[in-house]
Amino acid sequence: MHQAAIITLPSHVASSVVPVLERLRQHNADHHFYPPETLHVTVRKLGQFAPDDPGAAARLGELRHIVDSHPSFDLTMWGLNLSPTTVFAQVFPHDQIFHSLRRHLGGVAERRVDQSSSERFLADIARSLAHANVVRFSGVVTTGFIKEISRFRWTHFGRWTVREVELVRSDRLLSREGSYVIERIPLAPS
Repeated sequence: MHQAAIITLPSHVASSVVPVLERLRQHNADHHFYPPETLHVTVRKLGQFAPDDPGAAARLGELRHIVDSHPSFDLTMWGLNLSPTTVFAQVFPHDQIFHSLRRHLGGVAERRVDQSSSERFLADIARSLAHANVVRFSGVVTTGFIKEISRFRWTHFGRWTVREVELVRSDRLLSREGSYVIERIPLAPS
């Protein structure tokens, strides 16, 4: 179980991805297709913290303070792209608030010192991008599947104003069964 600060996609944005996922599923149904209600943008992975950890209350207080010191902000989801393990929808912040929030939450995040230099490099790239995973590969990725993904490189999925951040404890997929919302923290009024 891992903890993270996430932004859940609003229903109008998440539902706009469904027809695209159905087309992709026709090319390869073996991959894991994220259900629309689980689609999210990870602001920051926070590591693994035990609920009974004596420092957990202080850490939660620090997370609350960081989140509620940032105002609401707008995001736009536009286009599909690939990573080595996923298909993701690109998410573009309209200002620097998202990146500021991510940077400040990094002070609370658990640091991994056992990563190789290539893992650290990929983690740094992932931290600089805002995205929502929509498919996780679980088998061979065919040329036809990649070609179908490329058809949606410039698809506009929607824009929304982020007004809260969720602190969650979840499995790797943030599945319905494996996720628990610790707290929903509102952002400061803009």
